[in-house]
Amino acid sequence: MLAIAWPRAVQPRHLQAIVDAIPTVQLRETQPAAVAKRVVPSRRRDFGVTTIRAALENCAPRMSESERSRLAEVVFRESTRHGYDPMFVQALIEVESMCRPTVRSRAGAVGLVQVMPATARAVARRYGMDWRGPDGLNDPVLNVRVGLRYLADLEERFDDPILAVAAYNLGPTRVARMAPARARDSRYVRKVIRRYEGLLSRHASVAL
Repeated sequence: MLAIAWPRAVQPRHLQAIVDAIPTVQLRETQPAAVAKRVVPSRRRDFGVTTIRAALENCAPRMSESERSRLAEVVFRESTRHGYDPMFVQALIEVESMCRPTVRSRAGAVGLVQVMPATARAVARRYGMDWRGPDGLNDPVLNVRVGLRYLADLEERFDDPILAVAAYNLGPTRVARMAPARARDSRYVRKVIRRYEGLLSRHASVAL
């Protein structure tokens, strides 16, 4: 069993239910909140970016070191902006695109986290993001930013991070019509969780 030291005071709001779905991962508190508050933010950031960059070395070997560094920065920044463990977002990226920033699915989803252009346009306009058309989703910054904003919106709608992950793939209308247990047990959800579990076994959680 993999035990992760994780002070409750800094635990992301989304991740507990996701981790609860992984039977081989156990969270344990080993530091009081007062100690956690003394951790230097810049060191947390450096550790997080370095860890994501290490994960990207396996997922995106054809990327240059500078490209991996830039992508790691994007993943860390946007993950922490929305309260996700960046390693969970890395798992989502690997499942969706295998770290290929310009990949396009048969259905028309684009980029790292495979966002549909119509969805991206709606999210960008709602939150005042710069929308440059579907080709703009090839930019890792905009792609991850829009995708995680959409995922966070889905969680607010369903009040359940696992159902939000299911809806990200299956669509919110379809998930709303499904039994929650069936949605949580969908092939896509299980695939993301397995990938996340594998990343946690190889790399430290970067939620701190």
